[in-house]
Amino acid sequence: MISRLFHVAINSQNLDRSIEFYQKLGFTLLADRLVNNDLVKAAFLVPTGDFRFAHLRLGDNDQATVLDIVEWFHPATADSGNSPVSQHQRGLTRFSVLTDDTQQVYDELSAAGVEFLTTPESVLTPEGGWKVCLIKDPDNVVVQVTQLLPPSEQKPEGAL
Repeated sequence: MISRLFHVAINSQNLDRSIEFYQKLGFTLLADRLVNNDLVKAAFLVPTGDFRFAHLRLGDNDQATVLDIVEWFHPATADSGNSPVSQHQRGLTRFSVLTDDTQQVYDELSAAGVEFLTTPESVLTPEGGWKVCLIKDPDNVVVQVTQLLPPSEQKPEGAL
């Protein structure tokens, strides 16, 4: 049966730019390969078997989920527009990375030129909460930076 989440695939129009972006977030490059194999077309429902991919991972755990970033050739990766996917629509809208200090991540990456969609905000509940902000990657994929917060002593506004 299914045992774990292996990877999240992101299609890129410029793999070098994407690798650089995710390395700024702390990901380590595990593999960077060129592939030309027509069997890929049927296996992944794509129009080409000509591509370059990179695998990146956070941390040293070899069981950790990997980012599989792909730049397609002949035809090139399709353009999906200049805006990130709406965070209020059906389907996959973002993925999250965990940190001990969302504000520090925001400050350091903002200074390095990373584009943020939101500033750090705390969402508190009596059971605990999150301090989050959203980043837009070079291909408009939304990455949520998450800091887990302990349970609150106060009842949040609007809570029952």
